[in-house]
Amino acid sequence: MKLEVWAKELRIPFLSLPAIFVPLGITVALLDGYFNLVHGILTLIGIVCIHASVNVLNDYFDFKSGIDTATTPTPFSGGSRVLPENLLTPRSVLIGGIILLAIGSLIGLYFLYIFNFPPLLIALISIAIITSVAYSPVLSKIGVGEVFVFLNFGPLLFTGVYYIQSGGLISTEAMVVGSIVGLMTTGILYINQFPDTDADKSKGRFHLVARLGKKRAAGIYKYIVNASYVIIILGIVTFTIPPTTIIALITIPKFRVANAILQKEYEKIMELIPAMGNTVMGTIQSGILLLVGYLIWYFLSIYFPGVTTILPENIS
Repeated sequence: MKLEVWAKELRIPFLSLPAIFVPLGITVALLDGYFNLVHGILTLIGIVCIHASVNVLNDYFDFKSGIDTATTPTPFSGGSRVLPENLLTPRSVLIGGIILLAIGSLIGLYFLYIFNFPPLLIALISIAIITSVAYSPVLSKIGVGEVFVFLNFGPLLFTGVYYIQSGGLISTEAMVVGSIVGLMTTGILYINQFPDTDADKSKGRFHLVARLGKKRAAGIYKYIVNASYVIIILGIVTFTIPPTTIIALITIPKFRVANAILQKEYEKIMELIPAMGNTVMGTIQSGILLLVGYLIWYFLSIYFPGVTTILPENIS
């Protein structure tokens, strides 16, 4: 029973995002000839723990502020409901969040040690840890939570993964790929704010949707997700990312459906559930398809090198 409760508290389905993004970042480095399995596994564990700690600490702070009891829960918003339903104590949730954050931090400290404490890696890890703690009580209240979700799930995450895999190098390509999935992940956070907006405002949380108002904010959604597809296309035509990543465009209809629903139903919580679901699944599927596209290009470079060498060297 306790395991089921903690699985609910951790919000396991949402942990699929870093579980996809880290391997994608590793594959970007692999295409450049860099691969370290142990470092890859440690990176995955560390980032999943950091993400899980955000979920858990967010639940704790939302319960303490009263937001959890004021929201109408959906499968994608309103928290895990573990604390309002008295399935765990606030103290145990807080301790759980701290333990997860500590595990992620210790793995980060290990990488800092073996790389001799480079400033860039110090900055990346520090931002991840600080924003994990500050997201719910500070960042989400002042309207910059979306910015840090984009950075932490996007360019910063992929820069860190590539840096660790390559032994200290930086990649523009990794930042580009990170921007694609970072924007989509921001889209998840953004659309999930609509059902909670009234409760959030009543408790002093003024995220972007609350600041813009639901009607205006609904019009912004399509620009966030469309930007990710624009980057994919530009990345391909400028030879920054492999042409095989074009398969990620298959997910466009999911976001179109989500946007169509949002434009009509932005005030109706339950009617937004399919839109939120399509945004989550569109992001997960896009990450998987980008990973598949990179793996296809990698195997083409091994078994059919003539195909990949006709293109510029930066993606060969």
